[in-house]
Amino acid sequence: MTRLRDERGMTTIQVAILFPAVLIWLMLIVQYGLWWHAKQVANAAAAEAVDAAQVQDGSAAQGEAAAASYLAQSGNLTSVTITVDRQATVVVAEVHGDAPQLVPGIEWAVTARSEAPVERFIPEPER
Repeated sequence: MTRLRDERGMTTIQVAILFPAVLIWLMLIVQYGLWWHAKQVANAAAAEAVDAAQVQDGSAAQGEAAAASYLAQSGNLTSVTITVDRQATVVVAEVHGDAPQLVPGIEWAVTARSEAPVERFIPEPER
């Protein structure tokens, strides 16, 4: 079977057009994985902050330090903001940060929030 002269190089043109689209698609999949991992790290850091601040003699500063220590070990978030609010009955921790950027022009921020009651001693007659 003979090819028509018009069809020469058609495969090369198709690959030249489709390859960048497939490459961007693959990079977006990896970017989503990086964002998901950053979200899990932020959730764990917020939980660490609450765990440290909710004990009877804990403080908001101890919660922030625990979250910062966890994030320093994970190394996956940038532009991190840690907020711990310890009230009389509840501790709330929020962690904000940016996921690693693979695809130029797309910035994916993550936010995690954790909340728990403050631990306190209740004498036996009051239980």
